[in-house]
Amino acid sequence: MQKEIVYFELNNWMPNTDYPNAEPFKTWVSYKHFNFDNEEWIKENKLVVVRTVVDMSANWCITATKEWVLKNCPELLTKYTKFLRYPDEDGELPYGRFDSPFYEYTDKNIGWHFIDDEEY
Repeated sequence: MQKEIVYFELNNWMPNTDYPNAEPFKTWVSYKHFNFDNEEWIKENKLVVVRTVVDMSANWCITATKEWVLKNCPELLTKYTKFLRYPDEDGELPYGRFDSPFYEYTDKNIGWHFIDDEEY
């Protein structure tokens, strides 16, 4: 059975605009923790994270199982849906607000992927 996949995008610049101004999101994007740049944490959580730089901020396009989202940040699916991204009508993977890509959820892709602005 194929897992349900959730795509969401966070940026550490402005609360409510670029990330939900609520836990656990505030901790995850804080400079103290920067969870989505921590490859060990990412692999433990079986996430696919594409990291880009937007001006002076960190931007993350995150591919996760719905099971992970329900366990760790269920309000993403109800209260904070503006941070969700969806495949297009042909099923092609989404792109983030700043045209950064999401990677497919595969065992090979689980981990941290940095893309500089010249690559996309």
